[in-house]
Amino acid sequence: MANAMLIKFGEYCLDTEEMSLQINEQLVVLEPKVFAVLMYFIEHHERYISMDELHDNLWKDRCVSDAAVRRIISKLRIILNDDYKDPKYLQSLSKRGYKLICPVSTIPSPIEEKQTSIEKTEHKNVKKAKVYFYLIAIAILFLSLAYLLFKYNVDEVSVTARVVNTVVSDKKAFAASSEGRYIAFTSKLSHEKNYHIYLKDQKTETIEVLVDNTTLPTGLVFSNDGERLYFSDNLGDIALLKQIDLTNKAHGVGTLVADFYFITDVFIDKNENDVIYFSGQKDQQSALLIYKFNSEKGLLEEITSVPQKGFHDSRADISPDSGKLVVLRIYLGSKRNSIRVHDLKTGRTLFHHDQNTTIYDVHWLDDEHIILLDDKKLAKINVKTGDSNIIIDKNKGLIALERVTPNTLLAIRDNDIINTLIEKKLPLSDFKNVEMIQKKQPEQDSSIIAYQPLGNKIWTVINEGGVSSLIFYEKSKVTKKATLMSTENPLELLGASLSGQYVLLKLQDRITILNTFDNSLTYLSKADELIGDVTLSLNEKSILYTRKSNGEWQVFEYVIEEKTKNLIFKGYRFIRQFEGGYVLGDNTGRLSRFDANEETMTSMPVSMSTETNTNWAVINGKVLWSNHNLINTTFYEIDLNDVDTSSLKSKTFDFSVIRPRFYVDKVNGLIIVESLGGRTSEIISINIQ
Repeated sequence: MANAMLIKFGEYCLDTEEMSLQINEQLVVLEPKVFAVLMYFIEHHERYISMDELHDNLWKDRCVSDAAVRRIISKLRIILNDDYKDPKYLQSLSKRGYKLICPVSTIPSPIEEKQTSIEKTEHKNVKKAKVYFYLIAIAILFLSLAYLLFKYNVDEVSVTARVVNTVVSDKKAFAASSEGRYIAFTSKLSHEKNYHIYLKDQKTETIEVLVDNTTLPTGLVFSNDGERLYFSDNLGDIALLKQIDLTNKAHGVGTLVADFYFITDVFIDKNENDVIYFSGQKDQQSALLIYKFNSEKGLLEEITSVPQKGFHDSRADISPDSGKLVVLRIYLGSKRNSIRVHDLKTGRTLFHHDQNTTIYDVHWLDDEHIILLDDKKLAKINVKTGDSNIIIDKNKGLIALERVTPNTLLAIRDNDIINTLIEKKLPLSDFKNVEMIQKKQPEQDSSIIAYQPLGNKIWTVINEGGVSSLIFYEKSKVTKKATLMSTENPLELLGASLSGQYVLLKLQDRITILNTFDNSLTYLSKADELIGDVTLSLNEKSILYTRKSNGEWQVFEYVIEEKTKNLIFKGYRFIRQFEGGYVLGDNTGRLSRFDANEETMTSMPVSMSTETNTNWAVINGKVLWSNHNLINTTFYEIDLNDVDTSSLKSKTFDFSVIRPRFYVDKVNGLIIVESLGGRTSEIISINIQ
């Protein structure tokens, strides 16, 4: 089956040359590894294929985990719309492997049929056939050249952009009316706490304030008739879906939905009136899902669902023909993002795209194409073929999109800002600024992305030109900086030892120990393992970390010199050590204190945040942690032996100014937080030709 052919299996037809699947009129282009696995199942469909056999034949050139192979098989199941509990295509049996259980047959391709016909008639007139062949070849060559010239002209994209005159401020959401005359946008001035919602008339260039007291409006959309503007407002512990009356100057505001914890995207179906769609989170522990609200009937309907915790459907859009829904799904705890296109009538997944870079926004361009904005580019993707064309390469601050016409887009572009790292003195009662470190030098294309001080020693990660470097220096010798390592791969600084010998890193999604004495790297985890927490032990001879295995969180101690690991606790996702024991946190963040001498576990009266952009520490007999609600950042502190929260203290800051991620200097009793500079953004109009 190495030659190009068409293979029929079940309801699907596989084109081996194009690596594409077709069912009815839908076409899906397969990823190379998904195609290779499918072909192997087809070629050996008469028997079960073991996991070892897949490794030996399809991954013989590299070492991958069973989990990575299963992910490829899961992708194949999704594409085939196959249920592993009641399979029509792939059946799996424990200890035997996988088997393709549907009928398989080969369909002669048009080229093969034509070749057979030529062979049957060739003996009648060899000379005539040869002349005819040469004419066909010349014609094909001519048509190929014409096609290439045509394709070159079609694929050549001309992009022009202009700044839309608005208010100089920080903008998070915006919307355009159906005819493109009006633009609504959220705006926050640097000295103000609340956001305003503005309306701009593109024809008269006038701007007016619609609402001046929203807390965190994250979604905006006009109604089809342009008489209402729908928006979400997040108040910290409750989220509201509201509407603004645009038919009179009073601009009355009414609440449509109020029983949500958080609401992000708000959008509509261009062919459906009085219906609003939004991405909402019912409570803090639930997932973001897509909902449909009928304002006339007051009915709320759940449109999407997620298979497990940590999956969130954060943005979505409905195709112009009202038949398809494109959904952006993010996976907390990883950099993975996916785009899914669903048939709204049947619920089938028509298209699926995964990537390991952050996706900011996705919209329909027309009924066959979506536009995808990530941290690298703006691209157009054909959801039938999977073909992708880059509209704008090297994304320069674009964070949100809006389609006006198939040739006109609006986008929010953030301007460059200068952030600072601030050392704050502990405890919270003495929470003073000690020193401010500029995070981004305006004259250089470089920025500090991590900063870990311990006494006089400083470890920092600086990104410059796409290269991340781990740098060490002493505060008393700032000019003598040593670069310990540089990489183009993702690099995070997790901690460092007081002696300076060991630095904990996250390199290519793997927990890594750098020995600065001999520059050796020890990998503590695999790329596909789910790690919850990691820290150095107090004696700096071992690493404490948590890993999820078979649905359960487990705590391990890795002894550095001996290169051995031991399971020390089960059921805990977070761990920090103190003299005499450990503080442990379960999957919800609920804390407990373990006394190593008495071997007793005592529940603590607090829970910490489980968000990935927060941190926690045990320092000077106190537990310190951060939390946020996208409006405020709060730092908490409690005595290690507190049983009734009598020692609990907190400090709250504006989330748009102080971020919740922090580093700890245990020697000087400091924490280091990030302070954002005054942010401004602008709306730009992008014309595509």
